[in-house]
Amino acid sequence: MSTPAPEPEEAGDEGGRRDFDEEFARIVDAEGIAPRPEAPSASAPGIRDEPEDPEDPEDEVLLGDFEPPDPDLPPASDFAVWSWTALIGGVLLALLAAVLDSIPTWAGALGGIAAVGGLVALIARVPPDRSDPTDGAQV
Repeated sequence: MSTPAPEPEEAGDEGGRRDFDEEFARIVDAEGIAPRPEAPSASAPGIRDEPEDPEDPEDEVLLGDFEPPDPDLPPASDFAVWSWTALIGGVLLALLAAVLDSIPTWAGALGGIAAVGGLVALIARVPPDRSDPTDGAQV
């Protein structure tokens, strides 16, 4: 003869399982955390979804009157401007000469030479040794 299976214990009994909601409420109370009230559902009658206020007072507390400063960029040198112009303009001229029949072939070759020259000039401007150990980061 086999013995009958024991009845499952009720949730919250000391003999086994716990009521998880009661346990969670106990932990939250012990930490002093007050649960937020649930947000009303959008399907509830008489309740409209109002857009959030763009002038949220919490944002003012966090950010205050802080406005990030504009970065002070040095003016571009003439050499850099001409190098970039040769690179971009040369590539465009070469592409146009390849696509359009009205532009002569020698103009495409001239564009290719200008693009290569602009690239070489930009690479030549890169300093060989970086003397700034901070990688440009400023606080």
